[in-house]
Amino acid sequence: MLKNGYRVFAFVLLASTGLQAFAQSHRHERAASSSSHEESANCYDPADRADIRLWDGRAPGAIGDDPCRDIPYLRMFPARTEGSSPRPAILIIPGGGYDRLTDEKEQAPVAEYFSQTLHATSFVLYYRLAQKDGSYRYPVPMWDGQRALKLIRYRAAQLGIDSQRVALFGFSAGGHLASTLTLHSATDFGLPVHDAVDAERGRPELLGLGYPVISMDPADVPPSGSYRNLLRGFEGPELQHLQTYLSGEKNVTPHTPPVFLFESMDDAKISPQNSVLFVAALKAQGIPVDAHLFAHGEHGAGLAVGIPEESAWPEMFQRWLIQQRFLK
Repeated sequence: MLKNGYRVFAFVLLASTGLQAFAQSHRHERAASSSSHEESANCYDPADRADIRLWDGRAPGAIGDDPCRDIPYLRMFPARTEGSSPRPAILIIPGGGYDRLTDEKEQAPVAEYFSQTLHATSFVLYYRLAQKDGSYRYPVPMWDGQRALKLIRYRAAQLGIDSQRVALFGFSAGGHLASTLTLHSATDFGLPVHDAVDAERGRPELLGLGYPVISMDPADVPPSGSYRNLLRGFEGPELQHLQTYLSGEKNVTPHTPPVFLFESMDDAKISPQNSVLFVAALKAQGIPVDAHLFAHGEHGAGLAVGIPEESAWPEMFQRWLIQQRFLK
């Protein structure tokens, strides 16, 4: 079946038993103990060696020192591998509309799958989220995302990472952030302070996206919660500029890296038109894209365990990484 000129891939769930068992047996221990506060699993913990602050002191633009609000950081999941050769790294950016990070399916389960099955050192980014008073709207999430990628490269030798094999994978609003970082890697989004980390290269080798938000242009895609939160308070010519600048389908260039993307055409939360437009723009520029537009799926599903069709994406992504020679 064709939809908007692109094939909608339908897959039957044939061999998800192993993936389902994996997802059920690997849960981050802090996520399981967060009954008192739904966001507590997303708070920076200085006692946890897996948590890496993006800045040693206060982050640029920080309004306080709340570990659940004001301290952006990475949570590291080391690659399960033998030997001492440097490993590729995948930076995972979860979604949540730019104002929350409540979907745990896009965090530890995905990172553990990447680290243990793909043998890639994986990181989950906990970026600052837009507040009702306008704090941490654009460009703050972009500062955090770009800093995270550059910090991984800056510490590559220390962490046993191959700095020439760093990929991004973003879900939903995190897909918008990941694609924006990729498409505008030559800019610093107006970051007010710089150090040695910021001199690192900001372009990932590969970009992966799951049911992403792409467009910020209301003429192309109806405004989402991500749009309203990221651009809260902007108006007039400044808003018009950002609507174009932050729409991925309008900013693809011949220098954009290869892209893997999956989306369900019955996505009930984010318009699949985001993905259709982005795939068309990538193809128009001759960028290699492995796009899977499933007939059915669920937004926010992470590994999509037990969901017919959509649950095929992790193995598809693995095969694509091998084809791209990202995994050896």
